[in-house]
Amino acid sequence: MTAGTVGERLLLTLWVGTLWAIGFIAVPAIFAHFDDVVIAGELAGKLFTIVNYLGLSCGTVLSFRYILLGRATQSLWRFWLTLLMLLLVAFLHFYLQAEMAAIKLLEWRADSVLSDRFDFLHQASTVVYMVISLLGLALVVSSGSRE
Repeated sequence: MTAGTVGERLLLTLWVGTLWAIGFIAVPAIFAHFDDVVIAGELAGKLFTIVNYLGLSCGTVLSFRYILLGRATQSLWRFWLTLLMLLLVAFLHFYLQAEMAAIKLLEWRADSVLSDRFDFLHQASTVVYMVISLLGLALVVSSGSRE
């Protein structure tokens, strides 16, 4: 196993491990612990922002590594899966979560249209996060197999 492969596995494990630890352990624990859902939501949002920045960083490095090392053609499906995850993280962070943050600045709880919009964006974010997590799991599980 080369140092490049080890580095790739470490980045992938860091990214996917953080996705799973925050999204499926830390955030549910926060909501179970805090009675105030507003405070819990704000803390969860900050954690998801950190996860997004980590995902954008790791996804970018991994994608460029595939391209620069000429492995994009050797491991075509891994390259495209990594790139898809990166694009989904960008969509989640720069569109879905940005829209939710903008709605939170308004009196959204009193406005049924804004409340419905926020709920839709929150559900879409949950689905996108789940897809990213499952794609990442597929990459981690397959990282030990021959490519």
